[in-house]
Parts: sequence; C-alpha cells; structure tokens
Amino acid sequence: MKKQTGNICKFVTDRGTSRLNVHNFVYEKNAPTADELRIPRAHALHLIVTGHGRLVTEHAVRPLAAGMLVFTFAGVPARIENGGELEYLYISFSGPRADELFARFAISQAHCILPGFSGLLPFWQDALARGNDENLDLISESVLLYTFSQLSASGESGEARLVGEVLQFIEANFSDPHLSLAAIAAEFGYHPKYLSRVFVQSVGTTFSEYLKTLRLRHAVFLIEQGITSVKNVALLSGYRDPLYFSKVFRQSLGVSPSEFIEQKTGELRSCSNP
Repeated sequence: MKKQTGNICKFVTDRGTSRLNVHNFVYEKNAPTADELRIPRAHALHLIVTGHGRLVTEHAVRPLAAGMLVFTFAGVPARIENGGELEYLYISFSGPRADELFARFAISQAHCILPGFSGLLPFWQDALARGNDENLDLISESVLLYTFSQLSASGESGEARLVGEVLQFIEANFSDPHLSLAAIAAEFGYHPKYLSRVFVQSVGTTFSEYLKTLRLRHAVFLIEQGITSVKNVALLSGYRDPLYFSKVFRQSLGVSPSEFIEQKTGELRSCSNP
C-alpha cells in the first residue's frame, strides 16, 4: 500500500452542544519551521510522533521530542515549531468538561508538556485511520478521554510527572552553568542514578545530551536575534568557557560560532540590500 505523505485532517461533524466538544483530528506531517504566534479558538492535545521542535509561547520556549503530550489552550498565543522532521497528531476540543479535566489532572500553561507517552502512538494512529463522518466524534472523544486516563495512571507511578517537573526546572535554569544532574537530583530529593534512568526512559536521551541540545538551540536563537559576541552567547547559554562552547557548537552544527555569526550577518545584509 502506498504510504501517505501529506497531512491528514478530519473534521468532526457538529452533532449539537456537549460538555466536551471535539472539533478535528489531525496528523500534521508538514509542520512549519517558524511562524507567528497564533491564538487558537479551542484547546488542543498534541502527541509528538517523531523529530524534534519547540513549543513557543509569549513567555517561554520549550523543546519537544517524540512521545511527548503537549497541551495548548484556547485564547493563549502559541505555536509548535519544527526543529527537524517534526510530525505530530492532535485533537482540538472545547467545552466546560475540558476545564474540569485540566483541573483534575493539574494541566496548566506551566504544566503542559508530559514526556513518556510513545506507547499511545499506535492507538492514536489507528483511531485516526478508522475515523469517518459517522464515527469521528465518538472516536476523537474516546481517544481524548483515554489519553487523560493515562495521565492518571502515570500520576500513580509518579515517574512521568517527575520528569515533567524536571524538564520544566531544566528549561527555567539551563543558562545556569552550575546546572547538573546531581544538582537536580538533590533539588527533587532523588538519587542521581534513579533520576538518570527515569529521564532516559521518558525522554529518550540522556540528561547531558538534552541539556546540550537546549543550550545550543538557545545559542542559535541569540545569534539570530543579533548577538555577535561569542563570549556573550556562551555565557547566556550556560557555558562558562567560550572555547569549550565553540568546540561543542562546531561538533553539533558543523561550523564554529564565529562562522555561524558571519553567515547570519551576511543573510541580514542580503535581506537589507536586495
């Protein structure tokens, strides 16, 4: 059977007012690399299939990876940005029960990214494939409610919620050069080896690799915003040693920070002098 490469978007037929209304069920295979923040009319629950990207809001930029559940909220400006081969599924929804579910499972703008849900991917994909005009409302609502029920299950074990809290802590403190797995373990009261194992199982990469990726993405962002001092970029990204920062930058991006700054400066000149 020929593989479908384009986006799949199925809209739910309006069947009257409900306490939980689902609007569409989408497989986004061509996520944009950048866009303006948009103000959605409905909430949405996203499940990252593959690749990596960022959730961008007015107040934060948070990295995304496969297996993460990501909530966005009606009326709250946000976008999901493609960082490389990003694909995700999402269901948009509204209604008074949505607010009840958010409260029940402590979902908020501060706690809106939950790692460790790759096991739901076959279920979501099969449900979307089976959906049609007659059953899509039932299928979409079932997928949504079943996924919420898994938040309860993960909450009982505590590991997914722990990793979610750790990710938020990393995102808030990645520019601190003293940030380490040992320091985070002490902050949350866990043994570093336990935290390392749970982190890898949930996120799919090590803490050090995740932190490096987050810092380098921020460094690229700073350069794109016009900061041309390698030393300043390094310090603002959590690196005390600019030489070590340059080494890590070149290993990951294939060019030195100075070369990357020169490229970006040249692009800006080209744009201003067509």
